Amino acid sequence: MRLAILFAVAIAFPLHFTQAKENPTATDQDQISSTAVLRELNLARQNPKLYATFATQSRPLHMIEHGHAVDEAVRFLNKARPLPPLTLSPGMCRAAADHCAEQIAGQLGHDGSDRSSPGDRITRYGSWSTTWGENISYSQKTARGVVLALIIDDGVRSRGHRKNIFNPKFNYAGAAFGPHARYRTVCTIDFAGGFAERADTLVSR
Repeated sequence: MRLAILFAVAIAFPLHFTQAKENPTATDQDQISSTAVLRELNLARQNPKLYATFATQSRPLHMIEHGHAVDEAVRFLNKARPLPPLTLSPGMCRAAADHCAEQIAGQLGHDGSDRSSPGDRITRYGSWSTTWGENISYSQKTARGVVLALIIDDGVRSRGHRKNIFNPKFNYAGAAFGPHARYRTVCTIDFAGGFAERADTLVSR
């Protein structure tokens, strides 16, 4: 089988930029879990018209595109066809957690300190097939905030993060959330068309 690789190269920057340098409070960190993020991703995929109403209500003060990205996201969501839900992958959650842990000090981007790609990281915990992708969101305090920021994709011309969320070839996902020195929080989401968990990874959890 020939494997096609999909990768959103741009980072989803926060809807609200912050100058805070301190780590997030425990309350901030407790608000986002991998299951909560997956639940929001699936709500957007399965009921895009409902998510269009959430996007309509999201009008942050500081936006690169001055609201154009929100309007465009609403149009997209109202026209989008419902997609099957993503399956939560424990191994892919661990891969996402690895990347969040590396970014605590304020790093940005998809490359690991060992030059690993998202595909390399998810391969540590299983075998992916068909395609993979990764989204990263900074500064959000809720799962819905994370998913809305990625769908609106303000300042990202390609809308690559939105395309990942609504890619019909993706069937599995893993997510993790952690503190970030520059933007308070970071959430990493990994996607794959197919994913076979490594047996020892499942046992170790």
